Amino acid sequence: MKDAPKHRIPKALADEFVASQKQGTLAAYAEGGFPRLSLLPFVKDGDLIEMHCVQLDPTFQALCLNPRVTFMVSDYLGTYPSDWVDPNDGGRGSTVFRAVSFDCIAEHHTDPAVVAAGLTRLLSVYEPNAPHGTITDGDVYGARLRQLALLRLKVVATQAKFKIGPPGVDETSRRTNVATQFRKRGQPGDIEAARWIDYYNELRRTDGSWTV
Repeated sequence: MKDAPKHRIPKALADEFVASQKQGTLAAYAEGGFPRLSLLPFVKDGDLIEMHCVQLDPTFQALCLNPRVTFMVSDYLGTYPSDWVDPNDGGRGSTVFRAVSFDCIAEHHTDPAVVAAGLTRLLSVYEPNAPHGTITDGDVYGARLRQLALLRLKVVATQAKFKIGPPGVDETSRRTNVATQFRKRGQPGDIEAARWIDYYNELRRTDGSWTV
């Protein structure tokens, strides 16, 4: 995604967003082929992102050939029309989203015990009350474990972009109007989009150094 200074956000806010999400998009590319994408659950600890996938997944096969991958966590909130911003300008409509992209070096493991340990860590986040809470190589999980791979992505670069309402230092009142219109329309995602626009305006008021 294009890096736009007006849409950059503080690292703490990006970290908070990523921690609130449970799924992201893994992109891998093997030379001579097309990029491959997979939606995968994940856990992140510092600069390490861990997930699992099926070994037959084309994205995994591309990753085995080229460990340079990108993992994106994103949240589309809504779209607003131009007249919410300026009734005389047909080019002001846009989307509202949050996204953080990580360039990573990937390693992969297919040893059933390693995969099981990774799945156990994943369960502790996604399903802490799962039966027994531990995945082990044996009669119950063994066959499935041998179809899976554990991926560990080492983050080498991060780009965070929150496109929240009309940008610009002079746009506070227009952002407020967009938030108001989102609440009136009430489509899926609209209330959350309005909440983020209000939050952004408040950050602008209280922290002039944040120039997203």
